[in-house]
Amino acid sequence: VDLDFIRGHAKGILEASPISYLKAAHPKGMLFQENCNNGVVSSVFTEFYVDHAKPLAVLEQYKLKGQWCLGELLDGHEFLAIFPIAPVSPITPMGQINY
Repeated sequence: VDLDFIRGHAKGILEASPISYLKAAHPKGMLFQENCNNGVVSSVFTEFYVDHAKPLAVLEQYKLKGQWCLGELLDGHEFLAIFPIAPVSPITPMGQINY
């Protein structure tokens, strides 16, 4: 997970989202806030208060192995992970493919 990529693109991606609660959301955690000491690295406050008990129990196993870098998940937040992808090329019609 490229934390620098997340830091550099989160704000623009959230602002461009067609989903209203994401468009208005602010990234939270050490990547985005100075003096953040609550263990959060990358999350977004969605105001969705759901029971994360089961997924967080599984996540704890990854944390014990040192395989988790997004930090803690606070109530009302969701992890924010953004990954670079290769540009998608336009589809070439079958009749125009040179064999």
